[in-house]
Amino acid sequence: MEPLLHVVVPFTALTLLGIKPRAALPLALLGVLPDLDALFLIHRSISHSAIILTLAWTPVLAATWLRSPTYRLHAVPGLLVLLSHPIIDMTGGYTPILWPLLDDSIRLSLSLNGRVGPGVSISPLIRVHSTPTVFQSVTSLDYPLFTGEGLAISLILLAPIALNLIRERHGASVQT
Repeated sequence: MEPLLHVVVPFTALTLLGIKPRAALPLALLGVLPDLDALFLIHRSISHSAIILTLAWTPVLAATWLRSPTYRLHAVPGLLVLLSHPIIDMTGGYTPILWPLLDDSIRLSLSLNGRVGPGVSISPLIRVHSTPTVFQSVTSLDYPLFTGEGLAISLILLAPIALNLIRERHGASVQT
């Protein structure tokens, strides 16, 4: 999945949870951290394991739990943002989401297809594919930072947040 969506989707979710955009943005940026493995010319490595991400975030949870209720309110959503990355990636390719408990990488195929002709039918497709996990370095990686589709989705998700920020600045109440 493209990095833009790994930030915009969690950012939108965090603002829907009531976290102010100014606090949601740094948390949402955690969504791209698992892709830093690409800097080492290895992609979808242990940084895409929900188990490793949770273990790595545990000291943050412990520290915030002991220090401040304000930080505590952001530590759990921060973990959820980190975990959103491998979950989203599983829909586009093999991801070692349960490594080292499971030696296989998993890819999900999910769709709901409709057919209109002599009658109407809907058929769901849910498949779990797996392949042995191999962490292997490559000589180069090439992937989009964003696509036209990802940019369009991002703008659609961000537009209401931007509109609410403008309304708040100008003192206008949001009417429902």
